[in-house]
Amino acid sequence: MDLKGKEITPEERKIIIKLRNEGKTLREIGKIVGRTHSSIQRVINNYTSSKSIIPKQRFGRPSKLTAREKRYVFKSVRLNPRISAFQIANDVRERFKNTP
Repeated sequence: MDLKGKEITPEERKIIIKLRNEGKTLREIGKIVGRTHSSIQRVINNYTSSKSIIPKQRFGRPSKLTAREKRYVFKSVRLNPRISAFQIANDVRERFKNTP
């Protein structure tokens, strides 16, 4: 179950900063934009530290498969929905063993 809500859009961030500059409290801003006061506080803190409403880039784990290998996996499953994960892994390894 996903406990996190949707990301605050840049437009919402602009509104939050504008309302804060007008002297509104965190809870008042939260009621206006429909977010919790803690979310509002986080946006304001990020803005004051970076002077930007654009969120920081998120980094994740690099994919083990290339785009071409992913297409091959999807095609294999589409053609044979009963194929096992073990068989798909072996097929990908065999077919793409010389690619970097």
